[in-house]
This record gives sequence, C-alpha cells and structure tokens, in this order.
Amino acid sequence: MNLFRIPTIILAGSLMFGCASPAKIENMKIDEFVNMSFDKGLTSSIEVNKVGGGEETNPMWTSEIGSNEFEAALKSSLKSLYLLSKNNQPTYELSASLMEVEQPIFGLDMEVTSSIRYLLVEKSSNKIILDEIIKAPYTATFGDAFSGVERLRMANEGSAKINITKFLYELSKLKIDKSNIELVTVNK
Repeated sequence: MNLFRIPTIILAGSLMFGCASPAKIENMKIDEFVNMSFDKGLTSSIEVNKVGGGEETNPMWTSEIGSNEFEAALKSSLKSLYLLSKNNQPTYELSASLMEVEQPIFGLDMEVTSSIRYLLVEKSSNKIILDEIIKAPYTATFGDAFSGVERLRMANEGSAKINITKFLYELSKLKIDKSNIELVTVNK
C-alpha cells in the first residue's frame, strides 16, 4: 500500500503546483478594440524608452511579470491603438517602472495587485506630461484554473492588462493645445 501512496502524493503535488511560467505578453496587451479615443497629437508619437522593475520567473518558485514581457505588452498595446511612434522622431518618451507586484503565496483565489509608475516626457522640452502610479488588482479563481501556479500566472497577466488599460485611460484624457504647444489634462 505504501508503494502506491508516495508516487500518488508526488503526482498530485506536481499536478496541483507544477512549474511556474512567466506572464505571457499576449495575455497582458490591449488590442485595437478598446473603446478609447486619443488626442491627434498623440498619434504615432510615443516611444517606449525604459521599462524596469519586473522580475524574471524562477520555474521552481512563482510566476512573475518580467520587464521584457511587460515592455513588449505595453509597446504592442500602444501600437494597436496607433500611439507608438513609427519613425525615429517621437514626440514623447514613455518609461514604466513596476514598483510592486503583490502576490499571494497560495490560495484558491489568487489576487495580484500591480503598482506601476508611468512617466511620459515631451522630448524637445523635457517637460513631464504625465507622472502617474497606477494600482490594478485582478483575481484568478479556482474556476479559472485548477493549478495554483496557473492561477497565479493568470492573475499576474490580468493585473498587468488592467494596469495598462488604466494607463491608456489616463492618456485618453490628455488634450494638446496646439496654439501653445502645452498639454492640459482633464480633471479626474
């Protein structure tokens, strides 16, 4: 009886926990079907300059949001909404820093909250146009995935996607006054 008990426990543990995988770009990015409009002055004018603060996933530990994956998702989101610069003359530089990603260690429902600082700077004047820290929670439930590591990855991706969406919403509130070449933000 003991001969079958140990392999069964090991098999059950590997099915429940498995190996951690990083947050996937395709599950964090926003597509062109987002219902937002942006000032024409932002069209094809943003360059993603620097993304940092992410962590690489250790397959034996927990899923994380990597800087490279988040940067690719952010660029893809901006590109799909025609905001990413197509040439070498962008008007604005965007940097993003993953300040904190709050994750549970275990649980049936996995809630992840990402705090990301976005900094948008006008290149010609070095003027800060937007400096915002955005917090975004997302919960992946037991119904979403049986495996805890899979739920955690899904929660990471969902939190990052909501975070990018909230950032894009902040961008959509920017209004460019072409006569003064100043940016005016609408009150929150």
